[in-house]
Amino acid sequence: MDFSRHFPIIGIEGQRKLSESTVGVVGAGALGSWEVYFLHKLGVGKIVVVDRDFVDDSDLPRTIYTKEDIGKPKVEVLKERFGVEGYFEDLNPATIGILEKVDLIIDGTDNIYTRQIINDYAVKNNKPWIYVGVLSTYGNIMPIIPGKTACFRCFMPKLPERPMPTCAVAGIMSYVPSLAASIAVGLAAKILLGEEIKSELIFFDTKTLEFERVEVPRREDCPACVKREFTFLEKHMKIERLCDGSIQVTPPEKMNVNLEDLAGRLEKLGIEYFKTSQFLQFEDDEYEILIFKSGRMVIRGAEEEREAKNLFARYLGG
Repeated sequence: MDFSRHFPIIGIEGQRKLSESTVGVVGAGALGSWEVYFLHKLGVGKIVVVDRDFVDDSDLPRTIYTKEDIGKPKVEVLKERFGVEGYFEDLNPATIGILEKVDLIIDGTDNIYTRQIINDYAVKNNKPWIYVGVLSTYGNIMPIIPGKTACFRCFMPKLPERPMPTCAVAGIMSYVPSLAASIAVGLAAKILLGEEIKSELIFFDTKTLEFERVEVPRREDCPACVKREFTFLEKHMKIERLCDGSIQVTPPEKMNVNLEDLAGRLEKLGIEYFKTSQFLQFEDDEYEILIFKSGRMVIRGAEEEREAKNLFARYLGG
């Protein structure tokens, strides 16, 4: 591609630096697919993508995928279209070594647990990364430079006890992920080119057209970037196949699921459910799902761990 329009801004030498850089993108859905698109258009030399999911109908309004891609692994589509190095994998403490060769990591995930794993790995190995989160009409972006800025555990010290809202339940407007991805890739360019980065969270809301930049100080007692205790490289989400063939997912830390609140969100989606004081039961297409107050989830109808983890992330944000 002809990148000459970049030269007045970053110079030929700046473009050369980008062409020699390797960026990792974790997740290839609404955020990740756009991040890959913009990194490719930026002229980044190598893009490494990690994702465990397939393209489905609900992806089309929010991503770069088309109808012809439905049913294909997302990383395979990105390989064909942009020449990325794709890994059809779940990112966890056992597989995070995939990111060893990258210069910078961009978040394209939809859950806190994976972000904590990325943060521990990035801080431990002195790799910059960019947190990106979107929901409904708004987005958050936070650049993290180990040793210079606050890290993600300064911002969120531990996993939340209660489920975080997710796009599957709270919804998201189709134009929000591309805006967040564009800002994130802009920050990535600054980092790769050695420009100064502030320790701050960038927030935008497309409904109110508000943009804010909030300073995020480093915590003096941060377990990760101060004490260098990388517990999320040790904690695992537990996946078990039960005797009846269903899959049980147990989060790495006990949660406190408000079943009433979750039932209300399911009602808004038109999903029928059965609720007791201890669990909520409902169906999602071919899956029958039970969610317990502790955050434990049992899925009947799932054949693979990947399906179970995707459903857990969809409804509990973990």
